[in-house]
Amino acid sequence: MDTPTPAASNDSPRTRLRLRVVHKLFLLLALTIALALGTLGSITILNLRSGFVAYVNTLDLARLSPLTQALDQRADAMHGFDDLRDREKWDALLHEILDPKPPRGAPDPSSRYPRPPPAPDHDDVPPPQPALPLPPRVSLLDAQHRLIVGAPLGADALQRPLQQDGVLVGWLALQPLTHPVESRDTDFLSVQVHDMALIAGLLLLLALGIAWIFARHLLGPLRDVEQAADQLANGNYHLHLDTLRRDELGDLVRHINRLSAALQSHETARRRWIADISHELRTPLSIVRGEVEAMQDGVRTVDAGGVLSLHEEVMRLDRLVDDLHQLSMADLGTLSYRLQVIDIAELLRAAMVRFAPMARESELVLEQDLSPAFVQVDADRIRQLIDNVIGNSLRYSDRGGRVRIGMAMQTHTVDIIVDDTPPDVDADSFARLFEPLYRGEASRDRKRGGSGLGLAIAQRIALAHNGELRALPSPLGGLRIVLTLPLVQS
Repeated sequence: MDTPTPAASNDSPRTRLRLRVVHKLFLLLALTIALALGTLGSITILNLRSGFVAYVNTLDLARLSPLTQALDQRADAMHGFDDLRDREKWDALLHEILDPKPPRGAPDPSSRYPRPPPAPDHDDVPPPQPALPLPPRVSLLDAQHRLIVGAPLGADALQRPLQQDGVLVGWLALQPLTHPVESRDTDFLSVQVHDMALIAGLLLLLALGIAWIFARHLLGPLRDVEQAADQLANGNYHLHLDTLRRDELGDLVRHINRLSAALQSHETARRRWIADISHELRTPLSIVRGEVEAMQDGVRTVDAGGVLSLHEEVMRLDRLVDDLHQLSMADLGTLSYRLQVIDIAELLRAAMVRFAPMARESELVLEQDLSPAFVQVDADRIRQLIDNVIGNSLRYSDRGGRVRIGMAMQTHTVDIIVDDTPPDVDADSFARLFEPLYRGEASRDRKRGGSGLGLAIAQRIALAHNGELRALPSPLGGLRIVLTLPLVQS
């Protein structure tokens, strides 16, 4: 990339500021990634724990199937399981079915759940803790969900129906675990959490590396733009930045390039403007100075001819200064406009009458093809525009030629067309004819008169009326000027 030469010291305030911006962007990305990973990890761990506990409770409920079958076949099932209201009988049944004695030499599965102490005889038995093994967590309810034997249950208890000959005789209830209690279960969860934390840490490191690369890549064009802006502020308008990016940062680089080109164009125009103005002023001032010095030296007598020559040059300076003032006011938008509805054809006919003597003196024929067209304009400013355009055609057309003024009606606009005969204008000069002091053809130079500002002022007036002024080749062999103005809608 063609970029301005960076500052000599990497420790400049601007460099330190740029590094801080990179760090801030990286920190923002890092915090966002860490927060996302932390939130996702926490939710995953909570879901894993709750899902695993639900899975264990489901398995425990499935382990009650043999007990459910045994209760369904009891003779006292239809009488509310009267024989099981004795707590010792209930505990014996639970351990007989849920914790049977292993064969000799086999591991005792009851070692998983330690035997609870004998239950007291009174009824106010404290509820078992959720972490107790399976038998103490099982209770027997009647068909109306009233407790027959076992520990009081919470609202989240898991229940299985007990039926005999198709009739509901009771419910077997299980108090669910709220967290794993067996060492193998807790070890399994710990391994899963450890693995997820390790994966999250690796992902965080990878994401931070990508975030750092992305932050530097994102701010790369900004560093070039910063250096380019510094060069533009110092008056270096020749720089150009290359980029292949198609995002907003690429657009920013291209905007900087356009800004550089515009500033270079304006600087060139300013220098040319100063040179042209100084040249325009130098010519009449040199003539006036020569005339005055000749009169002072006695080379030329102070007579009416000398005074007339001085007056003509002073008037030329006056017209130039007035045109410059008009142009500057038009560029600043401070020209006053009093809009009214007029027939533009009447202004053109009046202009034909005013320029008739000038046409006869230049041996040119004025032609017209006009029709009524009503527009809302400032009559004085449009008259000034028309005079500049017609006067330009009469001034620069060769003797014996023609100047034709016509009109073309459009749906919402009207075109006022001024054509003249040779000399013509170079094709590359059409777009520049409205630049101040521009003369595109040697035959249309300042020797013909004028300040070179008439068409520039005319274009500003046209734009102020929401119109357009453009230059084209004329079918008569010279120049065509087309003024487009919006019509008054009836």
